[in-house]
Amino acid sequence: MTRYLHYVRLPLLCCGVGLVAVLIARGLEAAWVTLVLLALEISLSFDNAVVNARVLERLTPVQQRFFLTWGLVIPVFGVRFLGPLVLVSLAGGIGLGEAFGAAMHHPERYHQLLEVAEPRILAFGGMFLLMVFLRYFFNEAKTLHWFQVVEARLSRAGRVESLEVALALVLLLAVSAAVPGGQQAAILFSGLVGLVLQILSTSLAEFFGGEEEAAGRMAAGGGLASLVYLELLDASFSLDGTIGAFAITNQLVLILIGLGLGALFIRSLTVMLSRERALEQLIYLEHGAHYAIGALGLLMLAGVVLARWGQHVPEWLSGLIGVVLLLLALGDSLRHSRRQSATGLPPA
Repeated sequence: MTRYLHYVRLPLLCCGVGLVAVLIARGLEAAWVTLVLLALEISLSFDNAVVNARVLERLTPVQQRFFLTWGLVIPVFGVRFLGPLVLVSLAGGIGLGEAFGAAMHHPERYHQLLEVAEPRILAFGGMFLLMVFLRYFFNEAKTLHWFQVVEARLSRAGRVESLEVALALVLLLAVSAAVPGGQQAAILFSGLVGLVLQILSTSLAEFFGGEEEAAGRMAAGGGLASLVYLELLDASFSLDGTIGAFAITNQLVLILIGLGLGALFIRSLTVMLSRERALEQLIYLEHGAHYAIGALGLLMLAGVVLARWGQHVPEWLSGLIGVVLLLLALGDSLRHSRRQSATGLPPA
């Protein structure tokens, strides 16, 4: 237990310091809002930590350190701060400076502008995460299955080339057809960008990582491709949390602190899962994480349609589904591990 606590010692300390600082500077209510935002980020992104841990194993120690330091800056400040500013600027037809001024001094107007951009954000993130889910299960080389009946069939269906891309495109067309005509082109474009980026990033990582005879330059390239994929995956998860955060508060400073502290906590869990080789023992945890990713992607796409009537998918629903799926996968993994130990067989 002490070994595991070592990984979360720093984020727990940072969370304590951050909450105390907000309490002193903004008061009890602001500290409570920050704590809620922190919990939101952890609940939405825990499945992200499981998937990231698997990708992180491909990186060199230097690249892992980069991901855990500068890699934290990109999703926290790039996605949660600069990303919404750029989208608000484009959606509202205003400059970045004006968008920044609205975020800092007129949070209500900034929130309104962000809601205009929300369908495009959801289309991008939803398609990216949906492709992560589909490419994981539509894999003919996949032999370990959690739900044997379903996953074995999906794996066999993976023999049909690019079937997952076709399914994702059909769903994107259906979503775009359900929104007003003036938004259809923007939704299609945003969704296609998410789809293409997911295919490109994972294909590059698999290409470089799969060359056993690759020289040092190729290995470095594979690590770089995996690093880019990690950042894109992090960004897609962060989009949902950022939008959900504005349903709780419109104070950008509190959002950055709460979600940033949550992202730091998730980073530490990622490292723990990777270095302790936990996924080799908890064999179904990765399956549960990908089911949660698929559910989140579908909920984000559903949010595009619901936005037409001014409705939103509750953020607690996304977090609850992810937590339930991961707990189920964890329970089955532990039972499988006990059965293997009882029979004296090595882990699957």
